[in-house]
Amino acid sequence: MKSDCAKWKDQLLEAALTGAAAGGLEEHILECTSCAEELATLRARRARLDTLLPRVAQGAEPSPEFRARVLAAAEAASEAKRVRPWRVWGLAVATAVIVAALTIGLTLHRRAAGTVPQNDLAAAEKLVEWRAPSDVLLKTPGQEVLLTTPRLGETYLRVPVKTDEEE
Repeated sequence: MKSDCAKWKDQLLEAALTGAAAGGLEEHILECTSCAEELATLRARRARLDTLLPRVAQGAEPSPEFRARVLAAAEAASEAKRVRPWRVWGLAVATAVIVAALTIGLTLHRRAAGTVPQNDLAAAEKLVEWRAPSDVLLKTPGQEVLLTTPRLGETYLRVPVKTDEEE
């Protein structure tokens, strides 16, 4: 449909539904093939819907066994709800057993892995006490002074006090 034919769109729908076209629409359809095709498409769609409408209306009543099917489905759902708590408790117990078994297994594994042979332990202690030969060169004079803190009234340096007799 062309852009200048957009003003006829509502009248095309009305003509397809009622079967009667307004005065100006008939002349436009004779001149415009696009609108004529659109009107034909809309009328064909209306005809298809008109043939389906009686079928839908006939099936408007529920089937005679509908009530029985709904009641049976409700009964099955209530039965499933009665059985469900036992399943939940069963899953909870199984999960608890699995968690307990894993905890015990990990604890036993850690204890077994935590024991270190004595010779490995002695070698590790020697490595902790090892000092590089260059550590002596890295020491600064007076390092022991830097590592200690004097108490109140004390000093790092021992300065002799002059007495009146020495002056």
